Amino acid sequence: MTTLTDRPNTALLVIDVQNGVMSGAYERDAVVANIKTLVATARAKEVPVIWVQHSGEGLERDSEGWQYVPELVREESEPLVHKEYGTPSRAPS
Repeated sequence: MTTLTDRPNTALLVIDVQNGVMSGAYERDAVVANIKTLVATARAKEVPVIWVQHSGEGLERDSEGWQYVPELVREESEPLVHKEYGTPSRAPS
């Protein structure tokens, strides 16, 4: 999957592609389709896929918004990292 021959230890990180995050995203369907293609390619090439899932205000654990979008399904063998800290908002310049 990598074109960097001197860096064989690669992985695909799938970060925060959750219902509550993606619901109003620009070109949501195209973005999710691209991520789905990346996941399938990584799996086919035996590149590890690591899932990161945010929880916090507006994304309460186990809520519908917290769930990954239905088009993306994590395999049981793929690691899942739970996080509670998002990127801080930038103040207007």
